[in-house]
Amino acid sequence: MLAFPLYFNFASSNVSSGGSFGTVGDYKVSGEYTFIELDSATEGIADGETLTINLHSDAVQSQIADKNLVAVIVNMTYDEDETASGPPLNCAGPAGGNDAPDTISATVSRGNNTASGSGQNPGSHAITAEWYDSSIIDTVVTGLSESEIMDKLEGGETGMGDYIVEISVVAETGNTLNPLCNRNDGGEEVTYTVSLVLLDYSIVPDITIEV
Repeated sequence: MLAFPLYFNFASSNVSSGGSFGTVGDYKVSGEYTFIELDSATEGIADGETLTINLHSDAVQSQIADKNLVAVIVNMTYDEDETASGPPLNCAGPAGGNDAPDTISATVSRGNNTASGSGQNPGSHAITAEWYDSSIIDTVVTGLSESEIMDKLEGGETGMGDYIVEISVVAETGNTLNPLCNRNDGGEEVTYTVSLVLLDYSIVPDITIEV
């Protein structure tokens, strides 16, 4: 006797299988994401300073209208701007020392939904604030009804409104073996992209047929 799951693929985007929403069972949940750019730029941020970016979902209203907005993500990349200077040859080779990593921190807020994170240069990192249950995407959910699963995946009006992004830099100066070689690091140049995240999902019964 063989047993295998059968997925009824009659679910359209952001709806259930069309069965009884109150039926508790096993359901396969899948999703597809679309990213809508809200803002992007490259900014120089001085050591100890914070760049504050104020945004609003109205800027991309035509792209998110009647869509399921569930999160905001901020992607950042940054290199190393530290320099060494001094009389000729004093910073050459090992005598010039090494760069020290700087810390780039960021916070994104949409109402009470906030995410923070940091990284060190050269490199990149991303932060995501979300108001849905991302953990159930591409899984089989058991013990819930279709309507309960939908409640976990719908962003509602939560993502509509103001967004605040803050990016700060704490710069560190590297070492040098020659006292006549001066190392300087006054901050970093950060490239960022702020994107709103749309989710298309489907919920279909996960049924095992024995043959």
